[in-house]
Amino acid sequence: MIMTNPYFSGFEHSAAQIRRFLQTHKTFTLLLSGGRIVHHEAEDAIRFRTWLLTHQIEDVRESFTKNYSAYNLMSA
Repeated sequence: MIMTNPYFSGFEHSAAQIRRFLQTHKTFTLLLSGGRIVHHEAEDAIRFRTWLLTHQIEDVRESFTKNYSAYNLMSA
């Protein structure tokens, strides 16, 4: 599968519909553009995560870590 494809095999939503995601092992919680939250259990979590990141979809955990670290530096 080509990572730039707007659809990932076995997942019904296009990359353009996804605003951000959170991953726990093989389970992904995804926020869609309309505000709906969906869950997806990926057979290949690494490939699904790579597909999400290729489409520049925000990883909530990484964003939180970056913002929290910046906040701590400013507070010091």
